[in-house]
Amino acid sequence: MTYTRRADADGWLHDERKALERDSRGVEEWTPPAHRHAKRWIQGESLAEYGTRWITERAGLRPRTRELYARQFRTVIEPDLGTTPVRSLTGARVRQWYADLDSAYPRRNSQAYALLRSILGTAVGDGVLADNPCQVKGAGRTARKRDPVILTVDQLATVADKMPTELRMLVLLSAWCGLRWGEVSELRRKDISEGCESLTVARSRDRMARIELPKSGLTRRVVIPPHIRASLADHLTTVGNGADVLLFTSTPGKHVQPESFRRLFNAVLEGVRQGVRVHDLRHFAGTMTAQVGGTTAETMRRLGHSTVSASMAYQSAVDSRDVEIAEALSKLANGTSSTGVNTGSKR
Repeated sequence: MTYTRRADADGWLHDERKALERDSRGVEEWTPPAHRHAKRWIQGESLAEYGTRWITERAGLRPRTRELYARQFRTVIEPDLGTTPVRSLTGARVRQWYADLDSAYPRRNSQAYALLRSILGTAVGDGVLADNPCQVKGAGRTARKRDPVILTVDQLATVADKMPTELRMLVLLSAWCGLRWGEVSELRRKDISEGCESLTVARSRDRMARIELPKSGLTRRVVIPPHIRASLADHLTTVGNGADVLLFTSTPGKHVQPESFRRLFNAVLEGVRQGVRVHDLRHFAGTMTAQVGGTTAETMRRLGHSTVSASMAYQSAVDSRDVEIAEALSKLANGTSSTGVNTGSKR
């Protein structure tokens, strides 16, 4: 602290020495002046100030997630609760806010509630609140908007065959390897192993065309089912020889745009199956992997669908079970399951 008068500085120092002496006698705990100042400042913050700072300072958030949090806070939480001091928030006040939200947007409401609960959980850790006032049971659970539409093996083969030749493998890799759109559209030649036996998911492209880590935050290696390896090898002969060459492009060197791909995909689905989204190809992968006997952990690892701590253990190496799963997927595609039961497919 800086004072303009020496007497004021001496007075401040005198008060601190007295506080230290009281602490030494066990009368009162002394804390550094900067800590006391910060605590007074935090306790007086409004939720708008505290929440905005929480989103800005939150470590480990992907840019897209940070933008989503900022938008949810600004449009759903702040209008009603923003001016309320954090220390004044009660369970009753939070329940009233949640009850007043438009019931036409249940998914948005549950996400906003979960965000508020996380923010106030940090406030508890900061000592601003004694406990978290977000106590509405089930409010933070997000219900699925729709059930995925899963293609059959034959339908998938038909859709892939009807796609433009340069995009056929994009459909097959999405479906049989469980890649997200941002992952498959960012695949490059260097991500495919010798002999097309596996691929490495090391990057993802978001909606703002930013290249970042996959959603799990970790790289994963996926064994490619044998029945599509020859097709992938043929595709590689058409994309150029550089390690960084994209596997799928709209114009040379440019990523495939999701809107243009979606239009092509929807047109191909006519007469095959209605209501299928591009992301449902990933659901196909999860369903088929479970069908051939993949455990929950194996399915999560293959699709990169895990918590960070679990994913670190799963992703350390591609074990023999992943190879077995990939081979079983090919058997399923060729018409015979791993148990010898015919699936009805001739492909």
